[in-house]
Amino acid sequence: MTAPPPTPIDLSDPVELMGSFELFSRHPLVNSLRDRYKKDSVLADCARKQLVSDLARLNRDYSEEYGRVAFTTAEGRVKDEESFFMKLYKKCQERGPSHGIDRVTLGRLYSNIRDLCGVRFSCPYFDRVKISIDEIIRPALTKLNYVVDLGGKYRDKDYLDTGDDKGYRSYHFYVKIPTLVNIYGDWEYCLCEVQGRSELQHVWAVKSHDLLYKPGAGWEFSDYHVTEDMRQLSNHLRVADQFLISIRERVRKPGA
Repeated sequence: MTAPPPTPIDLSDPVELMGSFELFSRHPLVNSLRDRYKKDSVLADCARKQLVSDLARLNRDYSEEYGRVAFTTAEGRVKDEESFFMKLYKKCQERGPSHGIDRVTLGRLYSNIRDLCGVRFSCPYFDRVKISIDEIIRPALTKLNYVVDLGGKYRDKDYLDTGDDKGYRSYHFYVKIPTLVNIYGDWEYCLCEVQGRSELQHVWAVKSHDLLYKPGAGWEFSDYHVTEDMRQLSNHLRVADQFLISIRERVRKPGA
């Protein structure tokens, strides 16, 4: 006997739609944004490369002048398509399961995702992170025609000292990167979220992502004891950061 055809899925039912990322992804309005994502992600990747290259150059200049580096890592990424649309899905869910989606709302929520382009760097010592941002990065990028003072909804977020409820520590700020878009010298500004942290905080963030987060699915490990252990580890590394500053001050000669 031939099996009956599957029951058609009603994509107009907001409760059903918001209850499943798979259904959400199949919605025509969501699919219509995928071409926009592809265009935006190309620009974001060019911007990412530009900022990472400029940070590397700043680091070389700093090292030549002072005999030590300002940053120990500087790297970036463009949020992949599934991760990006998972974030869009979560933003829609936050409006409540009874809300459907429409073109205007979806477009607004899409535009409010501000970390398609992301760059992060780490400094050798905790107390150098904000100094590097204020005295090295922002002044240098301003000279390169970056927009570094965005204000409004792009205000800085400081998680360096106390961290968030999961133990994540970093300093977030935004820049707009003047990015070439063709061989004729035309350019566009691309928004980028930049994260600065200490080396030890960077190691914690990498391990936390590796252990607790499943890319693309938006899935996070939620066992309380494991996440609490990671939070306590973050606290211990914050203490270690302070010890390293103290040791550095005792080792270096005054004025060095």
